[in-house]
Amino acid sequence: MFTLITNNAQLCGNVLSSEYVDGSSLDVLIRVRGLVHSGSRILTHPLCGNLRPNHQPFRSVIIDSKSGYVDLDSLSAIESAVNIYQSAKLISPYELDDLTRSDYAYIDSELMRESLGRYGLIRDERLCNAPSLTVKEV
Repeated sequence: MFTLITNNAQLCGNVLSSEYVDGSSLDVLIRVRGLVHSGSRILTHPLCGNLRPNHQPFRSVIIDSKSGYVDLDSLSAIESAVNIYQSAKLISPYELDDLTRSDYAYIDSELMRESLGRYGLIRDERLCNAPSLTVKEV
């Protein structure tokens, strides 16, 4: 079964199978690490988006929650991500004003949209065709 692990409440409401983590992006990664130790496999890279940890208060990871052996590739990826986030000064979503928090949540949602569609986790299929964030040329 595919599950989204996230601290992005906006995203949770639009996903068929999710687990909400009430905390920081590091808390999400630590929860994912625990699930990997229990046999889950990571389907999206825990550092997707190539954003610095201090610029990403929301973090979302899709896992395959089959019980079984520990997937060494998943374990390596999540341990590396946890180490990177532990060494950074993080922004908590609770430290942000509503508008800024909403913007960061949107970025996290955009980073996950294609993968959520690929794994059949989007509750409302119209989200698959939602307009992407575009940059206006000056």
